[in-house]
Amino acid sequence: MRRIYESRALERADDDPFTPEGDNGEEPGPRTIDWAAFSHAFTPLAIRHRGISVDVSTDKRRYERGESVEITVEFRNRFPFPIRIRTESPNRWYWTVDGLRNASRVPQAVPDRPAAFSFARGERKRFRREWPQRIQVTDEEWESVDPGTYTIGAGISRSDADDRGLVDRVEIEIVR
Repeated sequence: MRRIYESRALERADDDPFTPEGDNGEEPGPRTIDWAAFSHAFTPLAIRHRGISVDVSTDKRRYERGESVEITVEFRNRFPFPIRIRTESPNRWYWTVDGLRNASRVPQAVPDRPAAFSFARGERKRFRREWPQRIQVTDEEWESVDPGTYTIGAGISRSDADDRGLVDRVEIEIVR
């Protein structure tokens, strides 16, 4: 043990690249890159949208009337670098039933301010919702739907989401 201390193997020199800088308040530490901001600044818009996949699925294709529909929405960044997509609302994504957002005819009071939906490289974001086979018609009133075929969709909150492939839909059938 004495040889280690005599050899000064445990001391660090000032020019050691592995010594953290900035501990004494004199010099700032090594620079780091915010890769999400970097990729947002240098990745063209068309490519950013191609990197994000949207998948909506349900636990079954046929449901009995009154049975809850389990909805799973998954967003995935297919690129090996971070992606950030601007959205038109703080609600970064939405789900629909036959085009009605959140299965509601009541307009949502969401501020009109943009936000961003950020993904780390290769990141998957999975959300689950449950639709009780009812449509909201007023703030306090819901109507049950009739048997038939319904389209459940999900997408990123952008007006051009359909054109850019940032939506997905699945059809289900409600039987008596």
